[in-house]
Amino acid sequence: MMQFAWSMYVKYAWGQNELKPISRRGHSTSIFGNAAIGATIVDALDTLYIMGLENEFSQGRNWVEKSLHFDGVWKLNTFVLW
Repeated sequence: MMQFAWSMYVKYAWGQNELKPISRRGHSTSIFGNAAIGATIVDALDTLYIMGLENEFSQGRNWVEKSLHFDGVWKLNTFVLW
């Protein structure tokens, strides 16, 4: 299931914060603010690693290394659930 969800995100919303599955479009105006910071990529990295999905993990890690920037991000909402 994780591989399927990841592949659909890559195909339809790469770099956006989230995928809207019905419209198959990327979306970045959400609880994370309006900047496209690849929130799904950042959030999924630990899961991909733990599940041993090395190719998917490398793909996400490479995006973070090359494309994750906070320049011009004025408001960024984050949260933690304990």
